[in-house]
Amino acid sequence: MSNSEISLNGMTVQEKLHLMERIWTDLSQKPDDVPSPQWHGDILAKRLESVRAGESKFEDWETVKEQLLARFLETSTA
Repeated sequence: MSNSEISLNGMTVQEKLHLMERIWTDLSQKPDDVPSPQWHGDILAKRLESVRAGESKFEDWETVKEQLLARFLETSTA
């Protein structure tokens, strides 16, 4: 079987995730080879404008992690 003929049907979820991680690692070695769609640039420009206009709100990563964990725990116990 060639590298492009991978049968996903026989793979476990764990194997598929591992394969995705290997693909992402490979792609990330040459980021200039991976084209970015125009809409990515459009969104980034809008966000930059929002920052410059003082309309954006930022939280530190520890605060965001705590908020996400609390939200996850609320939904998993409901």
